Amino acid sequence: MPRVFLFGYYGFGNLGDELLCHYYTEIFRRYFPGFELVVLTGNKHLKTGDRQAGDGGTTYKVANRWNLWRLGRMMAPGDLLVGGGGSIFQDVTSKRSLLYYLALLRLAHRRGAAIILAGQGIGPLSAWGRKVARPVLDLAAAIGCRDQRSLLTLARMEVKAPQFYLGVVPLWDYPFPPPRPVDTIKKQRQPRIGYIIRAGENKRKDQLLVTLSSLFGNLQLITLSRADEPAAHRLAEKLGLVAPYCIRDPDTFFDLSPAFTVVLSERLHGLLLAARCHLPGIGLGADPKLHAFCHQMAWTCWTWRDSSLLLGVCAALREIVADPVSAVEKVRQQAAIMAQKGEEDRQWFINQVQAVLANR
Repeated sequence: MPRVFLFGYYGFGNLGDELLCHYYTEIFRRYFPGFELVVLTGNKHLKTGDRQAGDGGTTYKVANRWNLWRLGRMMAPGDLLVGGGGSIFQDVTSKRSLLYYLALLRLAHRRGAAIILAGQGIGPLSAWGRKVARPVLDLAAAIGCRDQRSLLTLARMEVKAPQFYLGVVPLWDYPFPPPRPVDTIKKQRQPRIGYIIRAGENKRKDQLLVTLSSLFGNLQLITLSRADEPAAHRLAEKLGLVAPYCIRDPDTFFDLSPAFTVVLSERLHGLLLAARCHLPGIGLGADPKLHAFCHQMAWTCWTWRDSSLLLGVCAALREIVADPVSAVEKVRQQAAIMAQKGEEDRQWFINQVQAVLANR
């Protein structure tokens, strides 16, 4: 029986990445039940060969992502390696991480496995990163990008062999709970701002949070990654804010969403969750994926170096707070368009897997 190996930044406690893992495992459970699924994980508490039971009856094996020697022994001609979402082909945070993913793709190719990359954010890549990544990405049968910037990055790198596809963030197709009804927005007496934090010392971040707390009053720090929780607690104590909400599952976010008027986020999937809840959002940070998503949603996104950061964010917040019902309606309309695109992306992915496996 052919095996499907699914990889991403899985097993590290980031809510968005764990949702991506669940999303793709469910696709294989539903559409490709005859294939054995192996998920590569960084979870130190799981051993290669362990079985995991997901929602909806999904059962799959896990494998230690770092043991490339053993993964090579597990792979065989006719198998399929799938990159399921994320921003893993970049070298801003780590050159070693990029080399790992490229080594994984080369390993699969040498073992005769086909490669499909779906829902990918490509870059940023240095000149060195582009040079080492181009020939390896050319080994893929298909690459689906979640934004125009990623697709252009591949074009500038002169990656030519795979079939390209322009999509959206895969979690637009995730079966989240329904968003809050509009009447809950009208009942809010005072605006409440949710701030999804990413760990990292930043004086301008501190200044922004102090300003927002002073001007708008209700400011709530939120984390979506376990790695961000210690920093969020320290920052809340330092600035005299209430204890942060440490969210580890999407249902909790959706349960809390009616209490918020707007969400500011340093994390891509924080913006995605806000949009899926029909909450207006504002992006913060230099990461291109934040700016690409905000562009798709017609939201503002600011880097910490922007000279007009404080004035711009406060002006955007005042506009939302002045007419929250209209702001939510704009999000609802755009979210419906994005969700429809997410369904189309899923069908594209299914078609690619079917085409590859049919020829194995």
